[in-house]
Amino acid sequence: MCLLIDAISAGADRAPLVAAASRASSLGLHVEVGHASRWSWAKDKEVRATISEDGGCSCSLLSDDADWNADTWAMRSDVLDLLGATLEALARHGPSDLVIEALWAGDKARTTVRITPRELAALARSSQLGTRTRYIVGVDAEP
Repeated sequence: MCLLIDAISAGADRAPLVAAASRASSLGLHVEVGHASRWSWAKDKEVRATISEDGGCSCSLLSDDADWNADTWAMRSDVLDLLGATLEALARHGPSDLVIEALWAGDKARTTVRITPRELAALARSSQLGTRTRYIVGVDAEP
């Protein structure tokens, strides 16, 4: 199984997510937005941008002592600031209805938390992203 750290938005918000992913990728981690469907019936399907070091899954961001049964993901200390900055850039410059999840492929979130970009970045920088948590990110809660 693989860890996927995804930024998710509605299909109609593909362009803002692509722009935010490009901006966030310039910070050091790779942010890849899934390809647009050629089928008209799938245009409204949600869009996912996956955060990784070099493309693919997010497993390499995990520390050696990471445990998928823990409450939070144990991340490598050398990527914490990059991950925080990447998530904050996606949240600040991406679609207004952005959702962030850090889940094993095929797993489902059990908890939903509303959070600001600054709070999300702080969680990531302190290796406190929830293992089964969906973060709904909103800038309207910030001062």
